[in-house]
Amino acid sequence: MIATDTTAPGATPKELPGPALAGRWQGPAPAPAASARRCGKPARQRTIGRISRVTVLGRRLLALAVLVLLLTLLTVAVGRVGADAELADRVAGHTALAPGDTLWDVAVSSAPDGVDPREQLAAIRALNGFEGTSVDAWTVVLLPAR
Repeated sequence: MIATDTTAPGATPKELPGPALAGRWQGPAPAPAASARRCGKPARQRTIGRISRVTVLGRRLLALAVLVLLLTLLTVAVGRVGADAELADRVAGHTALAPGDTLWDVAVSSAPDGVDPREQLAAIRALNGFEGTSVDAWTVVLLPAR
């Protein structure tokens, strides 16, 4: 907004604070690019069409990626359920090793009647994946089903 200072004679116009002119009409629009004039469409319409094709392609790729992810998760979930069911068929229970306990003590106490404790010990090692000769205290040991 422009106003004149009325206190001094011959005052020059001053700009008063007011809203900015952003977003208001500021003259004619620039001429379209030469390539837009040749094809008969304004440049803006051609750009919007190209962006929408890219957007559609991007959305399709995103949907494909989500589908692949869901199928992968489903495959992993089904595999886990099958592995859990297989493990449950082989496990009769579990015990925790107290300080001073050995796998031999667990094998002797958990061996069913008529089963040699050495066979039970081998089955415990195979089921739990124990490679070495020592096992730490408070280790949970799975007991094989017979």
